[in-house]
Amino acid sequence: MRFTETMVGRREAIVGLVREGLLSQVDAAAELGLSPRQVRRLVRRAEAAGEARGALAYQRWHPAPNRLAADRAGAARAVYEAHPRWSAQAIWEELEAGGQAPLPSLRTVSRWLGSWRGVAPDRRPKPARRFEAERPLDLVQMDTTSGLWLDGRRTAYVIVLLDDYSRAILAARAVEADSSWHNLRVLEEAVGRYGPPRVVYSDNGSVFRTTRHGGSRFFVYRPEVLAGEAPTQLARALGELGTTLLTHTLGNARAKGKLERWNRFFQERVLADGPVASVDALDAALQAWVGRYNERHHHRGIGGPPAGRLAGHVPRSLPAGARPLGDVCALLQTRKVARDHTLSLDGVSYTLPREPNLVAFTVELRVRPGQTVRVWHADRLAAEFPHGTPPPPDGLTVDDLLREILPHLEPKQPRAEGAPPRARSAARGAGRGGRTFWEGRR
Repeated sequence: MRFTETMVGRREAIVGLVREGLLSQVDAAAELGLSPRQVRRLVRRAEAAGEARGALAYQRWHPAPNRLAADRAGAARAVYEAHPRWSAQAIWEELEAGGQAPLPSLRTVSRWLGSWRGVAPDRRPKPARRFEAERPLDLVQMDTTSGLWLDGRRTAYVIVLLDDYSRAILAARAVEADSSWHNLRVLEEAVGRYGPPRVVYSDNGSVFRTTRHGGSRFFVYRPEVLAGEAPTQLARALGELGTTLLTHTLGNARAKGKLERWNRFFQERVLADGPVASVDALDAALQAWVGRYNERHHHRGIGGPPAGRLAGHVPRSLPAGARPLGDVCALLQTRKVARDHTLSLDGVSYTLPREPNLVAFTVELRVRPGQTVRVWHADRLAAEFPHGTPPPPDGLTVDDLLREILPHLEPKQPRAEGAPPRARSAARGAGRGGRTFWEGRR
């Protein structure tokens, strides 16, 4: 049993009463859970120590039975001095390969290595400070969980947005990949129902935060990209919605404890019977369970169902001058319009309308994969196309000319033998100043 300062202080107080004659040894033994003989030993120890504090704490007078000999640490020290950059695991494996007996545990080698390097021993982390938003959608937590939840040990992902105040699930979808487009779709679903949140709290995943390193031999990154200031597609969409993106510190996943706990709750309830057949089947089961969780689940943290705390919530409107929600939650790209009034996206060429003339201008494309491509310029919608399908050409192509025009042309008749050549037309003989020149005459 570990003796804390509170326990030692209580011992000193009760033993002090025994020494002053205000409490009997039998009553003190009952208070401390000891025998009267042990109380007498404590009294003698306190008298011998005088005013020294901590004399009544547990004191070891003999070595631990599992304590290793000093030469065992010396062998590990020799390996460390030969390889100062090795980890505790590498040193332990070297001792095991050398036939060290008895073999120290990996934790013991790690403790030795910390003392040799002057590193303070690991302490237990401080308890997480609990917090809760004051109103609905003041703080929304967003995260992605994944697992081998499909038949054939295939991976599926679940993207979730949870309201911190009500614990309600604003939107959740099961998808086949944790991509920017899928995250934008879930965000669009949540904003369409409840309005834009004030703050979105997430981890440091690549969907939320650009993380690059300068040592790439394939690409030279701009300084703002290396500094993490270049927004991702999701961060850009949140900025257009007037929402602040807040990411927790690295390695602090418990900061999203409410959502992490919900992830485990989802796996316990929805996936209790094992893998499902497809992503669509998983998403259908997820939607059915989310509705039940929001409306009927008694959340012990708030004392009722999450939907009860959302009652009376008035959604915020989109910021003034913002794009439509479908364009905000789309993939943003830019293109320069070519001289023939076309632009290219993913190998497909799109021809813009004749008006307005946007040749040599840079336009922004709001791409919804598999749906539409909307072209914006100067805060105005210039054109809209089906994604992946080029618009019909304005005119005839070479194939149309060969298939529809040439077969209907009459072939040129050969000139009869001995017939005089035809006179040249005035249009072909027109020269400068409108003068006409005939064959052989100026």
